Amino acid sequence: MTAPKPDTRLPVSVHGDLRVDSPSGATLRLLADGHQLFLAVPRWAELDRLGPQSMMARRRALVDTIRHLRTLGLAMTIDVAGRRVLGIGDGVKTTLLARMLGIRSADLRFSTVVNALKARASGSR
Repeated sequence: MTAPKPDTRLPVSVHGDLRVDSPSGATLRLLADGHQLFLAVPRWAELDRLGPQSMMARRRALVDTIRHLRTLGLAMTIDVAGRRVLGIGDGVKTTLLARMLGIRSADLRFSTVVNALKARASGSR
């Protein structure tokens, strides 16, 4: 007889509104309402500056963030210029693109990747 595997989830409830003024002058907002976090970013360039520069390091950071969100029972939605670009965390349905990239619990769409690449190519960093 084996003991059941312990539940590693530590569900939390978060609430608040955090405004972050970036060095470039942009304002980012992180809203928390229960089990959902919302990050509002004004431009693709600001979102691009938030993470590591190498694609492999970005993927690792995304996977680690998702793992932590799932452990805490949280989900996060990221909006750029008022449009949803990414959903990650607990209870988020994995899209085909995310599955192909080996990323669980992520709503990552082809249009998001295309827009991010366009923004980076146009030099709007």
